[in-house]
Amino acid sequence: MDIAKKINEVWRLLDETALLLCRTALENRFARQVTILRAQLQRAPANPAMLQEVKGALVELRKQLRLAGYDLSMGKYTLVFDGFRNDDCTSAGFKRLVLFMDGSGVLYWKTGEENHLMLASMLERALSKAPQRTIVDMHYLWFLRTKTTLILSGSATETAEDYRRLKDHAKADGLLFLSRLKGLS
Repeated sequence: MDIAKKINEVWRLLDETALLLCRTALENRFARQVTILRAQLQRAPANPAMLQEVKGALVELRKQLRLAGYDLSMGKYTLVFDGFRNDDCTSAGFKRLVLFMDGSGVLYWKTGEENHLMLASMLERALSKAPQRTIVDMHYLWFLRTKTTLILSGSATETAEDYRRLKDHAKADGLLFLSRLKGLS
């Protein structure tokens, strides 16, 4: 690989990592490190040793994010909260979703054709067979996933207060929230 391609690769990795970080609760923890890496690249962009050092630091930073529970492939998604919907939204591709959250922020969900209360009952039964979990929040939602967006809307069963609380939780660490919903389809 020629030096110009290596430079572009490292800059792309740095920019992508900075964008991912700004969608996490860890942004402030790593902001200084990203600033230093950017300055190093600006000072000596064609220095192969510097490129390798910066790339290695970025790889290590991304490894730390993964160990903290972030799925970096979810960084391409935008999470959108879009009000409330009714059953008519199925014609636009929306699906029912019941989402439970335990005390440590782990998400459990069930999707399907059944109404939200039936889905919640099915999820409760499934969780009762596993080790004890304390569910602290339950949400009755509609969702639509596109190539770059996950849209969550409240259903008639979801209260406005519950929906606001879910939005606040998700906005506190958007990428971690999205990472925990990776298998949702």
